[in-house]
Amino acid sequence: MKKRYEIILSGVGGQGLVVGGTILGEAATMFDNLNSTLTTSYGVETRGTFTKSDVIISKDEIFFPEVIEEDLVLALAQVAYNKYATSLSENCILIYDCDSIESVSDVKAKQYGFPIIEASKEVGSLAAANIVSLGIIVKMTGIISSEAVISVLNKKFSKKPKVCEANLKAFNKGLELAEQCKTSSH
Repeated sequence: MKKRYEIILSGVGGQGLVVGGTILGEAATMFDNLNSTLTTSYGVETRGTFTKSDVIISKDEIFFPEVIEEDLVLALAQVAYNKYATSLSENCILIYDCDSIESVSDVKAKQYGFPIIEASKEVGSLAAANIVSLGIIVKMTGIISSEAVISVLNKKFSKKPKVCEANLKAFNKGLELAEQCKTSSH
């Protein structure tokens, strides 16, 4: 893993981007012995407006909590993709939902489209797109261990076994999608 990752999880309200950022940060600090910060920004409406979570994970101290230079951007809605796609550097990874987002070719970042929302439906919960995305992010970057995320999911949802099981399934589906992508690109 690099010493520091700056990640933006973006989409619209109601997609669980704050929860996803929280899970990433908790997994990093509680189980992988790293430092992390989370800042969020969203519209005044609870659903449907642009939302983002800035997550920084680092082996060293973090002195500023907001992303300055993106290493990875997740876009789960067209508005989020449009906001970031053309401004990202060639060192950035852009992950997006290929079924709901129309990508453009004029992008310097390494972009990867995955059927994230479809995969979340397959595992039984449209609301699990954020967790499917975490599986993809973890597998593609090695930023934190998958065991750390699984530990956070087990802890966070321990009193709701069915929700926990659905989230574990979603996370594993994300790992699987990213593995297929890595295998097919070699």
